[in-house]
Parts: sequence; structure tokens; C-alpha cells
Amino acid sequence: MQRPIGIIGAMNVEIEALLSQMEIENEEKIASLTFYIGKLNQTNCVISRCGPGKVNAAVCAQTMILKYNPRLVINSGVAGGIASDMEIGDFVIANSCVQHDCDTTALGDPPGLVSGINIINIPCDLEAAEKIKKAAQDIYGNAYMGVIATGDIFLNSREKTKELNHLYEAMACEMEGGSIAHVCYMNQIPAAVLRSISDKGDEDSNMDFPAFAKMAAEKMQKLLLAVIDKL
Repeated sequence: MQRPIGIIGAMNVEIEALLSQMEIENEEKIASLTFYIGKLNQTNCVISRCGPGKVNAAVCAQTMILKYNPRLVINSGVAGGIASDMEIGDFVIANSCVQHDCDTTALGDPPGLVSGINIINIPCDLEAAEKIKKAAQDIYGNAYMGVIATGDIFLNSREKTKELNHLYEAMACEMEGGSIAHVCYMNQIPAAVLRSISDKGDEDSNMDFPAFAKMAAEKMQKLLLAVIDKL
């Protein structure tokens, strides 16, 4: 049997359309997380909702890797678009992730250095990213590849998003992708992090996010259903 593809979303809205299309063969609860095992478009998959934030995401990713040995872990969902040309509904597929709240600059380190693995840009699987980007462009048009910034902060400041774009050339910001990429990097498992833009991380993000998150999440899930059997 081919090893499964793992899919992790932070919120119910980010996985519910996938689960509705999944041939679910089993459900398992581990560490307060539910893992759904089955097939999407005849592709072996395991899907879980991790909850918001880096620790929740890391626990989910490590548990998924140890229990189900996925051949690829996909973290999909919504994000704030922080590059100047990002619009709500656009897609960003990560070539790398940074954790913008890692800060040991007082010790002389550069911003975003992740201690232990000692890198700033955590690589994502470029083969998977290219396939996902092409599918997104074919279906929707506006899809970009670049850096996604992760931190345990819901950004609501244009000043901060400009800083992240300047420091890391980040195109989008969210709260899980960098930690999932981190776990996959340590386990030598390919990772793909992809986001549909729900807001711009600015002073209007607290209003835009609830207004557009469902739309953005549904677009993302449609994309995954279209591309999953090509990964």
C-alpha cells in the first residue's frame, strides 16, 4: 500500500469540504486530535485539524508522522496577504517558511533564526509546490510561490506586515505552516505549505478574516481535491 499524504488544517472550515469528499475508512484520536484515514480521489490520505498556533500544529504534525508515516505533509488553509500585490482570494505556495516570532537577536543572531536547526528559511518540497501552483493557476489564475511567515500572532498591523515583507520577502502570514515545515524538516519528510488569502494582515484584518475566511478556505479545498492525485 502506498504511504498516505497527510493534510493538516487549523480550523474546521479548512478541512470540512475535504472530509465530505473523503472515503473515510477509520478515525483515531491521539493527544486530543482526531485523525481521519481514507481516500481522496483514490489517493491514500490522513487528515487532521490541529487547532490554531505553532505548538498545536507541531504536535499534530509529529503525531501524524510517527503514527502514519506520510510521504508528504500538506498544511493548507487561509492567511493574511502581506506582499503589496496580494489580493483576497489569491494563493501562495511556500518555497520556504520562516518563523517570524523566533528572536534571539539580543544574542547576536539574525532575526528569524530557529535555534536547534539553525536556519531561517525552512525549505518546502519544490516538486509538490510547483504542481500545486500550476493547478491553482489553471483553476483560479492568481497563484504565487514564495516565503510564508509563521508566528503565534494574528497580525493586525500594516507596519508589522511591511516589516516581515522587508526582512524575509514574505508574501503571506499565518500561525501554523512554519512549525509544520520545521517538524517535517527534522523528520526528513517533504512538506507543502499553501494558503489562500483571507485578509491583508492590516488594521482591517479583524473584519476581513471572518468575512472572507470561509470563501478562501473553500477555494483551497477545491484546489487540493483537484491536485491530490498528482502529488
